[in-house]
Amino acid sequence: MSERGRPADELLDLIDLYLSDMLSDESFGRLEDLLRASPEARTRFALYVNHHREIEFAVRASRAADSALDRLARAEGRGRVVGRRLRRLPAWAAVVLVALALSVGGVGRWPLARAAVGRWLGFAAPPAANVAWLVNAQDCEWSGPEQPGRDMWAGKTLRLERGLAELEFDRGARVILKGPAGLELVSGSSARLLKGSLTARVPTQARGFTVLSPGGKVVDLGTEFGLAIDDQGATVVRVFNGEVVAYPLRPDHGVTLHRDQAARLDGRTVALDPAGPSWDRAQYVRSIQPAAKAHARSITLDFSHPTPASLKDAQGLGVGFTHRLPGTGGLLPASDPNLFLRTAPGTLELSTTRSDLNTQDRMATGEYLGFRLADLGFTGGEDFEISATIPKIPGFEVVGQFGLYVGPRSDQNIRGGLIRRPQPDLYRVFLVNNKDGADQDIHEVGLTTTGDDLRLSLRRLAGRYSLVVENLTRKSSSTLAIAHPAFLDHERDLHAGLFGANTQSELSRTLTIREARVTIWTTQPDSPTITRSENPS
Repeated sequence: MSERGRPADELLDLIDLYLSDMLSDESFGRLEDLLRASPEARTRFALYVNHHREIEFAVRASRAADSALDRLARAEGRGRVVGRRLRRLPAWAAVVLVALALSVGGVGRWPLARAAVGRWLGFAAPPAANVAWLVNAQDCEWSGPEQPGRDMWAGKTLRLERGLAELEFDRGARVILKGPAGLELVSGSSARLLKGSLTARVPTQARGFTVLSPGGKVVDLGTEFGLAIDDQGATVVRVFNGEVVAYPLRPDHGVTLHRDQAARLDGRTVALDPAGPSWDRAQYVRSIQPAAKAHARSITLDFSHPTPASLKDAQGLGVGFTHRLPGTGGLLPASDPNLFLRTAPGTLELSTTRSDLNTQDRMATGEYLGFRLADLGFTGGEDFEISATIPKIPGFEVVGQFGLYVGPRSDQNIRGGLIRRPQPDLYRVFLVNNKDGADQDIHEVGLTTTGDDLRLSLRRLAGRYSLVVENLTRKSSSTLAIAHPAFLDHERDLHAGLFGANTQSELSRTLTIREARVTIWTTQPDSPTITRSENPS
């Protein structure tokens, strides 16, 4: 309603809001009533649009006629149009266009009316103009044929499977999508949330930014708010700063929400949460922090020379491995008779002993060499990898095994490698969890023959473990993953290394290790700034 209170001034205010694409449904209905009721109002509407480019108003600066036509075209995804045709029309033709728009469109159907007007005028489809731009993205995975690019036109639908994406709209509003989410670009000052959640930050010049959804729509009044579609298909809105007006699909009136208020839109009603944002279970990302670079810290052993301050071989030479898996090797002498460093070929020979992690049998003499990950900066959350190259693998007795391990001690670990089964000279690749000293979730694949050259890698990437066995002789590889060892998730003092064990035999075999490496990625990408509904900021 015009503050000045006169119908003519009210009409001008409503027309200006219409041209600015900031008209609420209630005000739109009022504008339609005025235009239907008065030929003079329709003429004034047409003339105002005709001359809007030439006339500056103190409170309506920089609103041009081609901007008005631009808004008409954008509703249909057509982009910017220069308003020359309309300025050449006689007043009677403009009045006819207004009447045509009202008869075709009606309340809530202005896009059809605008399209009809455009076709009646004979507008050719102009080059489309972007209504938004992708300005920030982090770990994004998009699906579907329409992805962010140069063609960010009205009508384009973006489907973000994972990650964070920030869009800036033509009027200046910024929206952060958190995957999985779907968003349709409607205009330079509006969008439609199809699924998932978003956060909108709207500066003063973009006041009136509107987000449509299956449950209704939210019109900004200069603010920052979050919007999410819940499991029932309703829309939940939460205001962080400022205020918004929330409308159901068929609005009689909207509900105004202020800072730290939330409401639920189910299509018919807007239900204000009287206790604050307790209904809202979504996590809203309010800013995207730059991803920090992950710095790899590695120790590589090529066994070409003795390494000080490490485990010693039978000759008293440092072999490079610094620790044993806690709970193992307690009875082995300082100069381990089962280890032999050969610097000329650059290998380490390991003679296996009888031991079995599965039953915790003879752990005191078990050979489980490795590193303490904390020495490379591990604090519990970092990813890492332990790898080793083992040429010409020997034949073990049944159920002998060798490979790699990760864990805090002998009765809490994950290990994988090769295990001998009854077939002569054949191994199967395996990966198994060992919890409280008992094996579980074992997975075995493939067959490998004695004499092959192998490279084994046990990894934790994105918090998940896997084993990769590369057969360098046959130029093939196998990757295994098993049930996630959740019992290792909160361990901050992990050890990683290699082992060789005759689990049910006294017959020793010699493993030759040509290279071993452990790597820690000490810095993961920072988590975005997240606001949880149960902890408002």
